[in-house]
Amino acid sequence: MACRSWVLGILLVLVGCAGPEVHQGEVTTVVIQPVQEQADIANEPFVLTGRLAVNARQHRFSGGIRWQHTGQSDEIYLFSPLGQIVAEIFRDQTGVRLVTSEPAIYRAQNAEYLTSQVLGWELPLAGMRFWVRGTHFPDTVAEKDLDKNRRTVAIRQDGWQVVYQNYYPAQEGMSVLPRLLEFSRPDVKMRLLVDQWQGETKSGDATGRKLP
Repeated sequence: MACRSWVLGILLVLVGCAGPEVHQGEVTTVVIQPVQEQADIANEPFVLTGRLAVNARQHRFSGGIRWQHTGQSDEIYLFSPLGQIVAEIFRDQTGVRLVTSEPAIYRAQNAEYLTSQVLGWELPLAGMRFWVRGTHFPDTVAEKDLDKNRRTVAIRQDGWQVVYQNYYPAQEGMSVLPRLLEFSRPDVKMRLLVDQWQGETKSGDATGRKLP
């Protein structure tokens, strides 16, 4: 019994400040409280290319996406199915700028408000920086479903539900990265298919993974 208690304690430490676990078959649900420290993953750079489909109540989008993230900035390009740039979203410490194809330039303090006003649907950038890598946004309460290998199956946070429908195969020296994700709330649903990840390996070497 003491051994089982020790193992459970280790698992709770691994998922951060987690609440009670609820087991449903092979899925474990944990509630994670906010933390004050900046998560290390926020500073890890990546470049993501893929396809994004958005279905909002009055607006839709379907096309390509290229997203370059660093600890200080995000630069996101949205493309039409024919490859033309539809919008560019740039975030840094001064705020967010959105440039459309007209061209027209819009500015705001956060991407959520700006995309909602200009594109007609909200891009939850604060959370997505973490969700696309299979983890939760550390600043607010999150509920996570984990499979038997402690891999994220779903996240419910800030009114959004994120479902991980597919992952890249595990590779030595590299974290397991999502391949197909769905983000939803009552007024919008988004599906992201990642064609290629580029980032850093645990040894610090640049790497990329591409769908077959």
